[in-house]
Amino acid sequence: GEYFDNAAREAVHVYGSNDAGRSWNVVHTFPAGAIRHVHGITYDSYRDCLWMCTGDYGAESRILRATTDWSVVEPVLNTGQQTRTVRPIPTAEGLYFATDTELEQNYIYRLSPAGVLERLHPTNGPSLWSCRIGTALFFSTDVEPSPLHRRPYACLYGSAEGGEWNELLAWPKDGWHMFLFQFGNIVLPSGRNATSILAATGSAVREEDGVMRAWSVSAG
Repeated sequence: GEYFDNAAREAVHVYGSNDAGRSWNVVHTFPAGAIRHVHGITYDSYRDCLWMCTGDYGAESRILRATTDWSVVEPVLNTGQQTRTVRPIPTAEGLYFATDTELEQNYIYRLSPAGVLERLHPTNGPSLWSCRIGTALFFSTDVEPSPLHRRPYACLYGSAEGGEWNELLAWPKDGWHMFLFQFGNIVLPSGRNATSILAATGSAVREEDGVMRAWSVSAG
């Protein structure tokens, strides 16, 4: 999915490949004025579908579901900043996602297979990264300019099975300018993880910038 500044709100395309990346074609197009850009596309093996997240403001912030052949693309959630997200985590119990907004309080949510949206836990800031290890789920937050989020720490949140959530660590933003030297962040690996290892890399945070840390996670 195309991600660019798109101040003029031009059309935004999604590209797909059927030959392991040797050739690419447009599989879906958002018309001009519909969205700003695509935040991410995640495959859901439990429901054999794709979840597509878009942003950034008003009706642009959507969670859509697409068939794997892109013949059907349908909106599922569109409630403004509370459905502005980047990397959801599909599970058998539903779709977990953490919001990515500098304008409102951020939360971790679960969308059940029946379509019920449950707010689970507040977070310290916008979330750009997530990962899953067994039944354990993790979201990290960044530090960026915000009229609401004043605590300058990139944080990691985790849950053993998706119900109870806790803040696991907090790394302070370094002293360098956010726009020139990046937001403070905790980068998590995307994709499937068949190991019991949680890896996290600090970005623009004090003492942890460019450092990858790894922990063994006990999860079913």
